[in-house]
Amino acid sequence: MDLTIDEQRLIAEFRKLPPSGKDELLACASLLVRRTQVEDSRESGTATNQCAVKAREILPEAEKSPLITE
Repeated sequence: MDLTIDEQRLIAEFRKLPPSGKDELLACASLLVRRTQVEDSRESGTATNQCAVKAREILPEAEKSPLITE
């Protein structure tokens, strides 16, 4: 896997952290991922707290029919 210099530095610094620092950093990252997923679901309208939209009833007077003229 080819990593950039910045990515290599981040990995090296992460490995130097004490276990409590690693846990804190991973918790923060998971929180950011969850927020992103919530924002994405709000934009797409698939949030779990939303009710499904019911199909509209088709009214016979609203149906398109050809106009007959003489």
